[in-house]
Amino acid sequence: MHTWSLSALDINRLLECLSPSVQEILKAQGRYKTLRTGEMASSMGEPLVAYVHKGWFKLMRFTEYGDEQLIAVRRKGSFIGLETLTHPRNAAPEVVAIAPGEITVWPFELVQDLVERELELTRCFLHLLADQIEEESNLRYLNQSTRVPARLARVLYLYALEEGQPTKKGLYIRMPFTQYDLALLLGVRRETVSLSLTELECEGVIQRTGKDVVVDTERMPRFLASEGALYGCPKTADLSSRIPVAASSRLAVNI
Repeated sequence: MHTWSLSALDINRLLECLSPSVQEILKAQGRYKTLRTGEMASSMGEPLVAYVHKGWFKLMRFTEYGDEQLIAVRRKGSFIGLETLTHPRNAAPEVVAIAPGEITVWPFELVQDLVERELELTRCFLHLLADQIEEESNLRYLNQSTRVPARLARVLYLYALEEGQPTKKGLYIRMPFTQYDLALLLGVRRETVSLSLTELECEGVIQRTGKDVVVDTERMPRFLASEGALYGCPKTADLSSRIPVAASSRLAVNI
């Protein structure tokens, strides 16, 4: 029996543990989609099962007052929609890209049927769902026990590790997140996000010009460790396999 980690899940490894017939069904029925920031993968009440190849997605519902309520965030290497397989259809959250993303989507009814009759697929999904629940519990504790600038730094560091391009000073990213989404992720006001970005600049863990950001991969882990916010992050960033590139000309003077 295989066990799976959310932080290291490879969709091909998951498929390998299934019977050839199930592999063929999932490969044939999966639809590959590319989404830009702000694009919707599914609306509230429309369940889907998807694998995230790239990007960040927010799972959310609207309150009776029309406010967004964040349910969870799914990143590269994770599944969207596992929890809805055992819930009513109308409980499915809205899924929106908060960073440019790429996903494979399967028909919900198809996956539901396969889970009911394929024991190994059921086992895999149960392990993944348990990992998701544990991670979300750990993140709730992190949100309650750390300062906002540290939580924001962690988000930027994780995204830079996934999508950043090496420069002499660290990893360059074009900021994908809106301040609204960052505020939603962190559970704070947008003004607090702005103040936190300024603090991170003063700490020297990021350099920023507009949406162009360089994350200092030497200072950032030390800062996160000192703040107790290193959960889920490597203590050192291995950039040996990445090809250095020139950052945006607006930041080039400082890099």
